[in-house]
Amino acid sequence: MSEVFQAFAEMMQSRSRATLSYRPQASGQQECSVKSVMTSVRVYAEDPLQQDWDEIAERLVFAINTSHDTTRMETPFYLVHDWDAQSTPLAMSSSLGRASNSQSDALAWSHYQAAEKERRVKEHNEALSRLDKAAVSGPRKNGGLVNDPAVLSVLNNAVKNLPRSLSETEGRVWLYMERVKPGLTKKLAHRWHEPFRIKRKVEEFAYELELPDKSGYRFYPVVHVSRLMAVNEYPSRPKTRLTQEVTEDIRFDFDEELLPEGSWEPDHLAGEYEVKAILDDRMPQSTSTERAVREFKVKWVGYDELTWELSSNLSCGGLFYDYLRVKKSERRLQMVQVADED
Repeated sequence: MSEVFQAFAEMMQSRSRATLSYRPQASGQQECSVKSVMTSVRVYAEDPLQQDWDEIAERLVFAINTSHDTTRMETPFYLVHDWDAQSTPLAMSSSLGRASNSQSDALAWSHYQAAEKERRVKEHNEALSRLDKAAVSGPRKNGGLVNDPAVLSVLNNAVKNLPRSLSETEGRVWLYMERVKPGLTKKLAHRWHEPFRIKRKVEEFAYELELPDKSGYRFYPVVHVSRLMAVNEYPSRPKTRLTQEVTEDIRFDFDEELLPEGSWEPDHLAGEYEVKAILDDRMPQSTSTERAVREFKVKWVGYDELTWELSSNLSCGGLFYDYLRVKKSERRLQMVQVADED
């Protein structure tokens, strides 16, 4: 990450601020900037194609310019330009407030939401503190703690948020890998992998996973339940026919009756071919100031020759989605250790 910060400082043409012991405010300001940079780098690293850095950099510069300096009590943008940088919704809401000499509905609603959130957090923390005190001092005789509405609300939320049993997931789980390769930070490494299919239940808190046919995964297949997370499975589309008496003769098709003849038939244009698979991608070297566009290596149906095509020339959403999903999974696997031995 040090090389990332150095390269970012060179692009921004800025230098690191001195964080002396008698100036803790500078350390706080630097921490805000580092947090913004870390969030932006994490978003960029999770993108399979990593082609939207220009948009992320613009938002990153806006976040740094609007960060509040605890030393000067102003933002860096205000110190340079003598006016605050505002987003479009904030500028519109503030202008409406100045015109009517009162807060706009958007600002009033945001203040109300912030106050409600603070109130709920305060009540939740107070209920948790009462639970901790009761656990230390022992249960009450008359059951006053159990009848407390705030405590009952916390207990009900805890029961609702319990993870689903792994037996209800149809055998598909995510696996958590703690270790990462030397030189990589855990903040940017993705540690939930695949999902895997459960082969059998070994014990009450241990499951054996079915390893895929890949040489990259080399770990003991029996895993503790704390390292597994259920996969949200979505039910398939309904297949039961609601009306059994409808035959082909009495069926009324609105598309067939109202649309022009032949409009539902696909148009086979000249020069249009079917994509069989997407094999690879690359970013060509740009010789101009325009933004480089990624190309994909495509195998066509009925042809042996492979070609490089732009994403705008392809109309295969399913194959494109599968290729990006596999590429993201392989990149996440490269961040963890090859052998996970616990």
